[in-house]
Parts: sequence; C-alpha cells; structure tokens
Amino acid sequence: MSVRTVRGRFVWHELMTTDLDSSARFYTRVVGWEKQAWDQDPSYRMFATGGVPMAGYMLLPEDARRMGAPPHWMTYIGTPDVDATAAQAEDLGARVLKSPTDIPNVGRFSVIQDPQGATFSAFTPNQPPPGDGKPSLGDFSWHELTTTDWPAALHFYHRLFGWEKAGSMEMGPDIGTYQMFG
Repeated sequence: MSVRTVRGRFVWHELMTTDLDSSARFYTRVVGWEKQAWDQDPSYRMFATGGVPMAGYMLLPEDARRMGAPPHWMTYIGTPDVDATAAQAEDLGARVLKSPTDIPNVGRFSVIQDPQGATFSAFTPNQPPPGDGKPSLGDFSWHELTTTDWPAALHFYHRLFGWEKAGSMEMGPDIGTYQMFG
C-alpha cells in the first residue's frame, strides 16, 4: 500500500482532553483498550488492543483552548499532499485552523474546519498505514458527521477526498433520512 492510497481513509484518531488520567480510566474500562506509551515521545500516550495502537490521547493544545475548543476526538483523514488539501479546502469554503505542520518521523497534518463547522485533520503519513483498512477488534469502524447541510457536506468531502454517496436510510419523521457516503 502506498501513501497515495490513503486519500480519504480515516488513518488515526486522537483524543484531546484536559484530564489524561480520567480519560485513560474511562476508555480502558468502557472500550477495553490498554494504555501504551509512544516510543518516540513518552509524553504522548496511546490506546491499544493486543499491542496494536488504536488511537492517541494527549492534553488539549493551548492554542486550541484559546480558540474555545472543548475536549474532543480528532479524526485524521489521509491525503497524499496535506498542503494541497488544505489549500483546496480553503478554496471550497473551509477554514484552516492549523496550517500544515510536520510531526517529526510521522508525517504532516493540518486542522481544517469544513464549511458547516465540523473539524478534522488532513494527514500525510511518512509511511503508509499498515493493514488493509478493515477494522479489527477495538478499532474504529464507523464515522458519523452531524452537519447542517448534508448535500453541501457531500460536495465538499467528494471534492476533497473523493467520497461518494453510498446510500440512505429512512430513520422516521423525527430524524429524517440518514445519508451515507464513503
């Protein structure tokens, strides 16, 4: 698998929190993950299943706190060129909250807020992610976007990552139609 095949794939998840210990206790109990240190930086922590990293967790960065961000999960969506993706996202009406930045020995990322306000990170890894992209036990297997304008969101993510409408499902009069894309 090459770095080019990461386009549009969810390649990492990171919990940004104000309380590392409470978060670790919660997710190890509820999800069953193990805690794991990262060899390259012991201050960065990971959740793992059977020794395989599933997600990272870290203190909510000070610049994100200043912008009013609460503790949250950040998804990292793969792209072969994070700089071009950030520029294209802006052209499509998004806001770049963090300019493309290198993570030494890991890759390059940018934090982007889509035109409807959802936030994600575009990420270009130095090495292609392992595996075939199929979720394993303890892994993330579904991603849901709550948005104010699903047709506009679909257009945005289609242009940025190649996602296409994959179907829909009626959820009743109180919820409406659930749209799926992938």
